[in-house]
Amino acid sequence: MSIKIYEKKCYFTSIMGFLLILFLIPGCTSFVPTTDGGLITQVIKQYFQAINNVDRENALSCTIPNEAAYEATNMFFDNKVPIAEQKNTQYVYSYEIKSITINGDSAKVNLNYSFRLIGFDEMSSPTFNGEFALKKINEIWLLDTAPLAS
Repeated sequence: MSIKIYEKKCYFTSIMGFLLILFLIPGCTSFVPTTDGGLITQVIKQYFQAINNVDRENALSCTIPNEAAYEATNMFFDNKVPIAEQKNTQYVYSYEIKSITINGDSAKVNLNYSFRLIGFDEMSSPTFNGEFALKKINEIWLLDTAPLAS
């Protein structure tokens, strides 16, 4: 008699454990459906990481070739980075996205950003409010305009 009760408890516990696992697995996966807003956020993050890592190629890969953001990024790397390197300093940008507005294949990102000049004399900038424009080209969001204060 006690063996049958034990078997029933084990069976019930096994079923409950299996059901619990089934309910928990989908909630714990890292898959999140990618939305345009999420993709745009990733582009902005990648762009600022590339700027902070002094990675011109990666920063330019976030922009539309020969458009305003591309030119501004090249000017930043051509003019500001060499001066900072001569003084053994580096620009480090931080940002906070305030809003993303998507209209078809165009988007506007309103954000606050600032930079610190790290090195010999650390300097912090005021916080700037900027609007970055993006366009979706071949299902990829790229920066069209990216005003960088320096």
